[in-house]
Formats: sequence, structure tokens, C-alpha cells
Amino acid sequence: MFRHSIMRLAALILAAVVIGGTAHAQQKTKLVFAPTTTSITTGHAAHSSIPLSAGFWKEEGLEVEVIGLQGSTAGIQQVASGQVHFSSVGGEDVMKARAKGVPIVAVYTYARKPIYRIVSLSDTPITKPEHLKGKTIGVPNMAVGSVAFTRAALKTAGIDPDKDVKWLAVGLGAPALNALKKKDIDVYAVWDTEVASFENTGVKFNLIVPPWNNEMLGNVVITHEDILNKNPEWVIKMVRGIAKASIYGLANPDASIRNHWKVYPQTKPQGMDEAEALKKAKHVFLSRFDLMRLEPGVKWGQNVETVWKRMADLAIQEKLIPADFNVAAAYTNRFIDDINRFDAKKIEAMAKQSKW
Repeated sequence: MFRHSIMRLAALILAAVVIGGTAHAQQKTKLVFAPTTTSITTGHAAHSSIPLSAGFWKEEGLEVEVIGLQGSTAGIQQVASGQVHFSSVGGEDVMKARAKGVPIVAVYTYARKPIYRIVSLSDTPITKPEHLKGKTIGVPNMAVGSVAFTRAALKTAGIDPDKDVKWLAVGLGAPALNALKKKDIDVYAVWDTEVASFENTGVKFNLIVPPWNNEMLGNVVITHEDILNKNPEWVIKMVRGIAKASIYGLANPDASIRNHWKVYPQTKPQGMDEAEALKKAKHVFLSRFDLMRLEPGVKWGQNVETVWKRMADLAIQEKLIPADFNVAAAYTNRFIDDINRFDAKKIEAMAKQSKW
């Protein structure tokens, strides 16, 4: 009788431990990540579909909701107000916000070269920034990062962005392309994935590149200073998932694209066979993923001091930020070693064996 009671008690304790453990395992930290576009294409898979489907965030104990916002301004405002925990914006947007006292910090360089593109139709003579004087510049809206990028390009070319050009918000997708074809706008200032989508329709562009383009960085992941100080583990876990997803996507673009179509079915090209759809989607995918490739000796997410300094110098020169701006406060490499504590080769192998 005594032996039977002991065994029953042990069984009850074991059950309680199992139930308790399961409940603990189900307690995920809920966070919100906000790409600053409402068009989450295959090019945005590294901070949306891949970490969600591969479980990179889940294995870190995170339950991440991905929501698209319209423009960098919205991303910065939402992070600053605590409505979202992380967002992806341009480095110059971070500096301008910091200069106004907004408590955000870049914790991870995501695209290592500028994502913004200024394009004209290839049958026009508009091929460099100096040709933009007197022209009408189309943008998705006036809150997106390509506006600041283009304003800097204009100033470098000696053109006053407030007096010498006209700005017109034309949205994204077909309305923007139609505005360009109908000559409502002379050039369109947007980002890489959107231009790649247009190129998939057969349209040819002139790419108008400012002279400092290759000295700048692209997008960064930002968060609030309070999160840095109170919940630094959130930063490490969130962007480690993005680092793993970047490796995964570069190792197996085709599988990553097929998975993105499952998560975001509306992004799959329609009216063509699977092979053609994959070819077009891959053009969009690589337009962004190629910008994530690391320079030699750099770790995933690492902010390079000389690049930030060069970007700040240009912004000061263009009077976008004050001369005494503290650029070192705009970013941090405090978590880079912890972020990179994973087996990159294992992620590559996982991608190459993917069943997606």
C-alpha cells in the first residue's frame, strides 16, 4: 500500500513538472517588427517569412508579429512611441531623428549599401543628378526614406530641393509606373525591390546615382533606448533571427521565395508558369539580398564607424543635421558578438536541405 502511494505521488509530481514545463515553453515574449513598407516582397523575406517559417525567432523564445508601415517616418514614430519594438529604416533617418532628440538607436546594419534608387525611363536624357533641375520627382509619399536620399543627391549636385524641383507623391506599383510613362513625373525615387518589380514588366531604366552612393550604408534595424537598457536580450534574439534568415536566404533563394509565397500569397507573380514566376521573384529577392552580403572581416549586423562618419559628414554638409551631431550615439555595436553566437555553416546546410 505504502509503495503504491509513493508511486502515485511520483506520477503526480512528474505530471505537474511536465505540465508546468509545457506552460513555461509556451510563454513566448511577444514583439512587433515593422518593415517600413506595406509591400512586403520576397526581398523583405529576411525579416518576415524566413525567420517566421524556419523558427529562428521561435527558438529564441520570441513570438514576433510582422506589420508593414508606410515609410521611415512612421517606423521611427512607432518605435519612439513604443507601439512597435523594432523597425527597419535608413541610417540617415536615424541621424535626423536623433538630432531632434528622438530616443532611437540603430542596433544592426541590415542592408550594407543604399537601397534607394532614383530612376528615369531609359529613352530620356536624364541620367545623372545634375539633370534633375526643373524636373518633377515622383515618390511613394513624402515620408519615405527615398525623399531624404534624393534631397541629399540634389544638394550635392547644386540643386535646391525646395525651389529647383517639384515633388509628387504617386504611391507604389502601377500608379507610380503609369505616372512615369505618362510623363506626370520625370523620375521616380523609390527603393531596390520596387524598381526590380518594374523591371520584371520589361521597363528599362536609367539609374541616377549620386557620387557618394557606395560610401553609404542602406537600412538598419532600430529600437528604443528603453529596450536597450531594460531588455537587451530582446535585441540580441530579434536580430540574431534576422542574421540567420539572411544566411538562409542567400544560401537558397529559390526555397526562400517559395516559402515567402506561402506566407504572403499575394506576392506571387500571376499569369505565368512556375519557372517564370520564380525567375521574376528572384530578381526582386536578389535586389535586396545582394545588399546584405558582408564585407570581408565584418560580422552580421556590425555598424562600421567610418561609414556612419562619412554619412554624418554628408548630412552635416547638406545641413540635414547640426555640425556638432554625436554620430556615435546613433548606433551601437554593443550586442554584435552575442548576435553572432550561432553556427552559420549549420544555417547554410539547413537552407540547402530545405524542403520548402
